[in-house]
Amino acid sequence: MKSVNGINWKENNIPERLILKNKQKYNISYLLSKIFIDKKYSEEEIHNSIYKIQQKEIIYKNPDFADAAEFIFDCYKNKKKILIFGDYDVDGYSSVYLLYDFLTNLDINCNYFIPNRLLDGYGPNKILLEKLINNNNYDLIIFVDCGSNSVEEIKYLEINGLKTIIIDHHQIHEQKTFKKTILINPLKNVKDKQFFSFCATSLVYFFIKYLITTLKKKHNIDLNKYLFFSAIATICDQMPLRGNNKSIVINGLNNFKFNNFKNFNKLLNLKNRLMANDISFSLGPILNSAGRLGYSDLPINLLIDKNKLNIDKISEKLIFLNDKRKKIQSKTFQLLNKNLVNSKMEVIFNYKDNINEGLLGIIAANLVELYNKPSFVLTNSGKLIKCSSRSVDGFDIGNIFYLAIKKKIILNGGGHSMAGGCVLKKNKLKDFKKFINSCYYKKIKPFENSKLYVSEQKIESLLSFAKHDLKKLEPFGNNNSNPLFLVKSNKIIKFKIIKESHLQVIIKNKSYKSYSGFAFNVIGTKLGQVLMNSKKEIDLILQINNRFIQKNSDFNLIIKDAIA
Repeated sequence: MKSVNGINWKENNIPERLILKNKQKYNISYLLSKIFIDKKYSEEEIHNSIYKIQQKEIIYKNPDFADAAEFIFDCYKNKKKILIFGDYDVDGYSSVYLLYDFLTNLDINCNYFIPNRLLDGYGPNKILLEKLINNNNYDLIIFVDCGSNSVEEIKYLEINGLKTIIIDHHQIHEQKTFKKTILINPLKNVKDKQFFSFCATSLVYFFIKYLITTLKKKHNIDLNKYLFFSAIATICDQMPLRGNNKSIVINGLNNFKFNNFKNFNKLLNLKNRLMANDISFSLGPILNSAGRLGYSDLPINLLIDKNKLNIDKISEKLIFLNDKRKKIQSKTFQLLNKNLVNSKMEVIFNYKDNINEGLLGIIAANLVELYNKPSFVLTNSGKLIKCSSRSVDGFDIGNIFYLAIKKKIILNGGGHSMAGGCVLKKNKLKDFKKFINSCYYKKIKPFENSKLYVSEQKIESLLSFAKHDLKKLEPFGNNNSNPLFLVKSNKIIKFKIIKESHLQVIIKNKSYKSYSGFAFNVIGTKLGQVLMNSKKEIDLILQINNRFIQKNSDFNLIIKDAIA
């Protein structure tokens, strides 16, 4: 059943006896039983989801905490100065904020720095470090959400007499040992697999808990607030929302009242409880937009500032930048997508001059969402080319970039299995494309662009599921996605274009009077064309929009694809 986006949709066929067994065992609906099996939930996960059991506190003691703590305590006892260096995204901002808030509460003299994405690039470099340490008399630099592969930069700092702590979760290309540097990264230890998916902020959170326990000093630190930021970063960095991360998000959102952190009040106007979707689709993009457009310092200043007038000004600027980002992103996406509508490429490799390089990653993510194909979006940056990429299961981008560095195809790069970025020379563009395609065909062969939906459903059954069962699966995110369903025989009777990018539609279905649906980032795509122009009945791949549902009129659906 091939869709307008070129995806072959199939129902996930699960043996009836297993569905009925779970249904009876847990006294749940047939559909919820099937979804639990579809997502491979463990018995503990099912039990916790149904009965909303308070998530257990996670105990995590990284073996490198002790040595890193000694560096911190030395600065504390001897009045030495610390610089916190972070990344320009929500995980980086949150990591820096937690450390800065904690260290200043101990009256440790410390500064923070977030590089400018457009001027400085990702992570540390020697020129930048030279500017930062010159005449500042730092004794210790703490890198958060970056630094795992900054070998030459660490050597430079050690030569200049500085100690370094790196708290990071990115893939490590080659493990090196240094005299004055401690690397806190769960990927160092293969036995720590259950902790591999922590974001940097969660690592900082656990490190601070260790410091508090070891220091044995009275403090006024609100650990629930710190866990709240770990939850925000986990969601925004698209870490898998299962196991420990799911506990972090649930406890982080439940144990700290959002309105208690006044610095966010102007960014989100909540009428109901804070949900993961509010963070991933509203708060996160607002904070990240600043870094994408060259204002990397704004979000961290918002988090740290205590003056209401300053907070209000920064908030207004962030909202303005987010609106600007949306407009630029929409136009850029439509421009790049023009060449892809009829493309049969199995890997999307899209180079265009003079794209805003801060938007490369988010556009790559849009392309993966639409076409279910690994996507590499590239543009010129001075004399070089910058690339940002997003992937699909089974195609490890972080490892591919490491191999490309070894083969001297790219200058540098890194990331996770599902996302990454790199820099290369202009004369290496064709070699890079050839290398990417070669890796893909070796890894994923034979290729079939297919995805699974849970089952075919009627609108009435989805409405009932939304009211009674959907919240048992939350929070939604990476590795715990909102379930997909097939609904047949739909007719679009009205549509409205929203902000030049999205569609709101009214759909009539044989089994239901009519219902509302949204299709995001579809203007300029085949799916958008079908939804606006189809006069015939079409089958739709849908998700339930898991906003707070109190009455039938609150119910609406998200359209992901169509079979016309």
